[in-house]
Formats: sequence, C-alpha cells, structure tokens
Amino acid sequence: MIVVNTVEIFSSDNAVHISLSNGKKYKILLKDYENLPFECKSDSLLENIFIDVKKIELSETNKYFNDFDGDCVEFLAFLSRKYTIYRSAIAKVALTDIPKKMLIQKLYFSYGQYLKKANQNKSADNKIELEPETLKTLCGLVCDEFEASGYIDDKRYALDKAKYLKEYKKYGNGKIKEYLYQKRIPADIINGILDDEFFSDEEENFENMRNLLKKKYGENLNRLDKSDRNDIQKAINMLIRNGYKYQDAKNAVADFIDNTEIDIDYIENEEIEDY
Repeated sequence: MIVVNTVEIFSSDNAVHISLSNGKKYKILLKDYENLPFECKSDSLLENIFIDVKKIELSETNKYFNDFDGDCVEFLAFLSRKYTIYRSAIAKVALTDIPKKMLIQKLYFSYGQYLKKANQNKSADNKIELEPETLKTLCGLVCDEFEASGYIDDKRYALDKAKYLKEYKKYGNGKIKEYLYQKRIPADIINGILDDEFFSDEEENFENMRNLLKKKYGENLNRLDKSDRNDIQKAINMLIRNGYKYQDAKNAVADFIDNTEIDIDYIENEEIEDY
C-alpha cells in the first residue's frame, strides 16, 4: 500500500477535487475515482488515499498508463489531465456530431494550446511537461469512452452526412466517399454505407445528374454549346467531379442533347478516372 496525504477531498458535478499536502490540486472524473482502488479514511486531520498498486496495475484505467511505477501523484496528474480533455470534448460534441478521429485531433490540438498558454509565465522548473504520446493516449481514452456512451458514432455521422450530400448536394457515390474519407471515417464504414440500396438507386442518381446539369447550364441546357464537343466534354467532366462514373455521366449528358447532331459516342475522356 502507498499512502498519499491530502488536505481535502470533495465532489462537485461530475468531478472529485483532491488537494495534496504538497499544494497540488487535481480534478478527476467521478467514474474514474470510483473505479480506482482508493480507500479514503479520516484517521487524522488529513484525509489519506490508500492506493493498492497491484490493483492499479490490473485496472482498466491503468492499461492507458503503461509506465505506472508506483508514483501516485503522477497517476493523479494523468487522471486530472483526462478530466480537462473530457470537459473540452463535451463542449465540442454538444452542438454538432463529429467523427471519432477528428475529435481526437481537435482535442490533441486544443490541449496542446492550453499547455502552451499555461506555461507562458512559468519558470523552467514549473512548466507542465507532457509527452506527445501520452497526450494522444489521453485523447484516445476520452474518445473511446464517448464512443461507448454514444456521444460520438462514426456510422451515424457518416450515414447522416452521406444522405445529406446525396439529397441536397446531388453528389454521386465517388464524391460522398471522398468527403467521408477526408473526415477520417474508416473505410469499412464508408463502404458499408454506400452499399445500401439508397445510394445505388440508378433512377435517383440519374435525376441528380440532371439537376446538376440544369443548375449549371439552365433548364434546357441553353448555356451549353451543344455543337461543341469540348463544351459537352466539360459537362461530362463536371458530373464526374461530383462523384459519378464516366459512363453514367456521359449517358446523362446524352439524354439532354439527344436531338442534336452531335454523336456523343465519339466523346472520349482519357484524363479523368471513375471514382
């Protein structure tokens, strides 16, 4: 057993506040405090935290604190930093949904900025030092818990965004896939969503392409020079950039200009590949 002398222990909201006899103060999430092998006893004017090191080494929390060497104060500091990151995460997900990897990235950056600001007026001996890998671990730990609690859900986020992009932006699957990939959504989730029949409805995809053409070239394509193969190729390329396959884009443009003298079968596209 290791004993850490404390001046005070009290709870507020979702945190436990711990003041040590050396003047250090920490805030720890209630759930972390309750799950740790701490036993608080009032056997003197000071509260004492009795820590069973062996239990900590076997605990769920400690698997993220791989270098625990019995330094209980350092362990409390680790959990206190987790609390700060947790509060930041709550603020970031309160008003909008966000993918897990993006949340980790945002938390890592914001806590790094917090440390930079906190250290500005501190002497070299008092600066807060935190290894990048430890910070990544803390951010990942918080996001794992948010995911388990349903605060963040990559599949829910991806499905909502994919439907929005198809219904309102008229994007094809290629553009939707590119967007979700940029948002750091795992490939298996993206592919699983796009395999849904909602995203493979050929009639709706064709209608979406018609809407994109109308938006750019007018209701009857009156802003498109139907006698110019280059203009026709540009119209096809526009649809490809919006996520549609080359042959589907070509067919959609052909449907609009089927009464012209242009033979669209001779239009070739060697530069742009299908998504």
